[in-house]
Amino acid sequence: MDKFNNFFTNSILKLNTRNILIILFLISLFKNGIWYHPALWNMLEIAKNPFENVFGSSTEKYYLYSSWLSPFIAYILGIKSKIYFFIFHLFLATLYLFLTISLIKKSIKTENLKKSLIIFLIFPVSMTSFYWVGYDSLILLLMVISLYKNKNYLITLICSIGIGLQHFEIGLVSIIVVAISSIIERIFYVNEKKIKISFVFKITFITGLIIGKIILYKIYNDESFVDGRLQWISDALLHLFYNFYFNFYNILWFSLGAGWLIIIHFFFNQKQKWPFLISLFALIFVLPFVDDHSRVFSACSFMLIMIYILCNDEFLDTISFEHLSLFFLIWILLPYSWVWQGDLRSTMFLYDFAYILEYTLGIFNNEIESSTIWPFERFK
Repeated sequence: MDKFNNFFTNSILKLNTRNILIILFLISLFKNGIWYHPALWNMLEIAKNPFENVFGSSTEKYYLYSSWLSPFIAYILGIKSKIYFFIFHLFLATLYLFLTISLIKKSIKTENLKKSLIIFLIFPVSMTSFYWVGYDSLILLLMVISLYKNKNYLITLICSIGIGLQHFEIGLVSIIVVAISSIIERIFYVNEKKIKISFVFKITFITGLIIGKIILYKIYNDESFVDGRLQWISDALLHLFYNFYFNFYNILWFSLGAGWLIIIHFFFNQKQKWPFLISLFALIFVLPFVDDHSRVFSACSFMLIMIYILCNDEFLDTISFEHLSLFFLIWILLPYSWVWQGDLRSTMFLYDFAYILEYTLGIFNNEIESSTIWPFERFK
């Protein structure tokens, strides 16, 4: 371990920030891969005509109308093909990544920058919008913009309206857990508040989410479109509870993966730990009501992790280079993995490579009745 510590300190950390990011992204790309959300092509149908019911009597797809904004933007841009719709969402995911890195750089001391960037790539939320290229790309992008300009309440309002149009529920849960952490701080740490997000920001954010939802009601007079996600949850409740109960360990562990090591370090090295930890664990109560557990947990925890972990110099100061090298090594050895419908899903990198071989040489038989070829073949 001492040899690895020396290698990490003298070789990896000696690189400039750009080269470290290149190495981190290449490792992440191998661990994660790039693939599309299984509902992306259904969203493309909305993009072709975002003001009408394109699904007819297929009510199980109505929940996608409550992720309306990215299809509408694609409609404005004239995007109608699968490849360009995918590239559009991939561009949003890439922009989210760059803006998050920029926010981290802006928010902390220079000497903590490399620590924070490595920790960011350890958390699955860094790559979730690449693993599931789809509506998360825009949700996370709007979240990071609102944090970047958190003192500009007009931008906060516009971004939160966008999130309300793209995924009201994830936006609401995200701001609620941030609000819970603020309330706990106000009660127990009156004279030592650490959270830098103002009360006005949180009220503005919630207001924007509500406005976004109201706009959707105005666009679609039929409530079954706007409330489709809640109706889907209601119809699939038994399935969701069974998945959560029988796969609880996988769901909980891979919600953060190696990121749990950072949370454990936070627990033992932060005096004011409870606002963040209680808020983070409150997200567990969301998981019995979703099918793509690790994706939802990542998105809902993003703002909380940015505020308390990645943009928190006080916490980053507690991480020594020995700690960081250990976190880095374990992150390399452990998969990101994702839990969907109770099943663990591994890296998409090999699927990406196989897809190229199938497309060019026809090597892989995609008629095999298996969820292994291709990803998400069991999507229901």
